[in-house]
Amino acid sequence: MAWLKTLAETYDVYGHLAGVDKNEQAVLLPISHSTFNAQIEVAIDLDGNFQSSKRLEKGSDVVTIIPVTKDSAAKASGITPHPLCDKLCYIAGDYTLYTGDNKEKYFEAYLRQLEDWAESEYTHPFVQAIYKYLEKKTLIQDLVTKGTLELDGGGRLTDNVKIQGLGQTGANVRFRILGSDSSGEVWKNQELYKQYSSYYQQKLADKKLCYASGKIESCSDKHPSKIRNSADKAKLISGNDESGFTYRGRFVSKDQAVSVGYDTSQRAHNALRWLIQKQGYTRDESAIVCWMANRDMQIPDITKDSVNGFGDIDDIDFDFDSLDTYESSSIRKHDTGKYFAEQFNHAVNGYAGKIKQDDKIVIIALEAATTGRLSIAYYDEMGGRQYIDAILNWQNHCNWRRTIKVGKPEEEKRKVTCECTPSPRDMALAAFGVQRSEWLEADAGLLRATVKRLLPCITQRSAKIPSDMIRAAARRVSMPQTMSNFVWYNDVLCVTCAMIRFNYEEGDKKMDDFLKENINDRNVLFGRLLAVYDFMEQCAMFEKDENGKVKEQRMTNAKRYWNTYSRRPAKTAKTIEENLNAYEKKLNGYQRKKFEEWTGEIMGHMTIKEYDNRALSEMYIPAYYQQMEYMKNELWKKNSKGEINNE
Repeated sequence: MAWLKTLAETYDVYGHLAGVDKNEQAVLLPISHSTFNAQIEVAIDLDGNFQSSKRLEKGSDVVTIIPVTKDSAAKASGITPHPLCDKLCYIAGDYTLYTGDNKEKYFEAYLRQLEDWAESEYTHPFVQAIYKYLEKKTLIQDLVTKGTLELDGGGRLTDNVKIQGLGQTGANVRFRILGSDSSGEVWKNQELYKQYSSYYQQKLADKKLCYASGKIESCSDKHPSKIRNSADKAKLISGNDESGFTYRGRFVSKDQAVSVGYDTSQRAHNALRWLIQKQGYTRDESAIVCWMANRDMQIPDITKDSVNGFGDIDDIDFDFDSLDTYESSSIRKHDTGKYFAEQFNHAVNGYAGKIKQDDKIVIIALEAATTGRLSIAYYDEMGGRQYIDAILNWQNHCNWRRTIKVGKPEEEKRKVTCECTPSPRDMALAAFGVQRSEWLEADAGLLRATVKRLLPCITQRSAKIPSDMIRAAARRVSMPQTMSNFVWYNDVLCVTCAMIRFNYEEGDKKMDDFLKENINDRNVLFGRLLAVYDFMEQCAMFEKDENGKVKEQRMTNAKRYWNTYSRRPAKTAKTIEENLNAYEKKLNGYQRKKFEEWTGEIMGHMTIKEYDNRALSEMYIPAYYQQMEYMKNELWKKNSKGEINNE
């Protein structure tokens, strides 16, 4: 029950935002309120006289906040009207007349409930106006007169006419009140929210011990759905399976299994729904959200790469709108990634100083077991300093130079090449993804499970990335012929190197000294040798014309034989060497000298005993990358001095 208590406390922290529609952001729902998509909007005056109506087209504006009861929020069957805005069959007194479907009991239940609110001490002028209008029983007649609804040849309401893809008889209706001091939008009126919440709270009974708050309060066995999105039917707490074996055999009634206060449940579920909509990760049929529970402060999004994870934070001193400045400065330094990373890390360290020891950070991950049941797959609470230290440790040790897109969803994203930490989903795709179109794809269930396994690696400093995941990524690296060169290099090779780096760097061990510290390691030596073969062929094969464009570009022998090389390196190395004889003649004198020098140095550290066909471990991959970067820099230095003419 810790998650319920923490979410309810979070609602109290952000309670002043309840019902506030700000810059089209997610709205924190007031207590005893939910949402539906409205198809029709009816305008009346304060005296309850019909003024106008209109159909609502699909879009964000159709989402309407409505008062609900425990029963109406969990509508399944039976007569359970919403207190104010609802479907035509509930609020239209002339529904039976125009459809032939007897719904008189629906209308009577609705009007009786609305009358009770309108005549209570918690009434509101808008509620009284709507009651006065609807008791006239002319809603459908008025809508037909205005052309909002259409009748068939027999004078009946027809479902052949659709509104937002829904038949007319099932349309949801909301109200606007004209002639008031406010905008008249009933679904956005703060005072009406408060009045209904107070009205409904005093009608609740059945007080018991709430397992979450530890207090005696009105409890409910019906809890909200629509947690991940407005169409989500799955619930976190449900006990309606009385005919099965949900609690039978252990408990006499469902109340013995769990008893949660209505107010506590409302605050917790509304807070969770709001957090997911505002800042949650919702992909692959899962939802993950991380937030500060004790005060209103933004925290980095651990489900994104390290740069975009800080992109939405206002308190970070880094201008994401001026990336061109960083990039132009980087070009002058001939090190795009390093300069950008230095500036970004400086800003991150400044932000980290604002996190307090007693801050409370919470992470929750949800999965749908079935369409009606939602489970908590991961939950963790930690102190503010513990969290930020874990994040910085993750980002400092699990990073690699690669190209990412930076920018907010509503903006045109820009590409930046820098040292950054891949997102957990990037790592899952690197390990299990297949390129069928432009980007990597994988089974949603596999991605969901893999991302969940990575969460402890981010939040707990002692956890390492699972070795089977790294081995799977290494196998994907060994198959460059199955994907485009950019996807293979940027989304598989570099991401895998970042994963290996996180597990490798411990104590004094640093990836910057990887080649020196492992100078006699067989896996590292074979990885370096593969890089030499690959780069040698690139330099010889990629001849350029007078315009500087590559004349011929195809996959090198090293990449073609990569998969076999990783499993039988000694035998495959001989095959690659034989295929390189023709290309070696195309190298200039300096290049030929350097490649002979690099090959000789590598083979000098390789003993005869180690030069065999045992399969390579994943450690050969960062060795390949670092050797390749070293050779490129060496030849680039000569090129910049004008001492050689081609690479």
